[in-house]
Amino acid sequence: MALPFSLMALPVELGEIEVGLDSYDGYQEANAYISTNESGTAMDIVLRYRGFGLDTVTWRFGEQDFLAIRETCASAAWWRSRLLEMTIRQTVLKEAAVTTPDVEYVYRSGNYTFEGSEHLLQFLRQGKDYALVLSDKTPGVETRRSGERILPAFTLHFPGKHLPQLRDMLSESNLSRVLADYAAQKALIDAILAEGPEQGPEHALEPEKINH
Repeated sequence: MALPFSLMALPVELGEIEVGLDSYDGYQEANAYISTNESGTAMDIVLRYRGFGLDTVTWRFGEQDFLAIRETCASAAWWRSRLLEMTIRQTVLKEAAVTTPDVEYVYRSGNYTFEGSEHLLQFLRQGKDYALVLSDKTPGVETRRSGERILPAFTLHFPGKHLPQLRDMLSESNLSRVLADYAAQKALIDAILAEGPEQGPEHALEPEKINH
């Protein structure tokens, strides 16, 4: 499924996945739209969010953070087996990585960006539930302030049942395939546009070739 164009901050679409979003206003489910740049060295996670007057929330990860997330997803099945085999009842958190994404809020057509905001990437086991969680590193933080604007701090949950989908989406093989397809389509479009109108109608852009 193609991502809504307005949600693609980075040009290469990787896909969408169901997530949970937690804030002081409660917990809700949403779709996260994931994209990367042409070199596969950055990642955006974008969510539509209608609470608090917001339009979207974006987590933007640089190269090292993107690599850490991919490595964490690759080991998710191993940590799932280790955490769920425990017989204890208390909540268990296993820290996987510290990341510093830029977090951007779009609020009624205004943009508010918090650069290098430290977030913990953790595996969570709570009862029989298992998830990969991305949360602000500051314990108990509920809001962020930009000037006079107060914005909610979110915790992003990737439920255990969707982690295989996220792992496959961010795998080296899928990333290589998606980037190669994107580069090939872009090269074809550039070649057609470079020919110019003098080449005649037989060289017009053919959508079915671009889509395949």
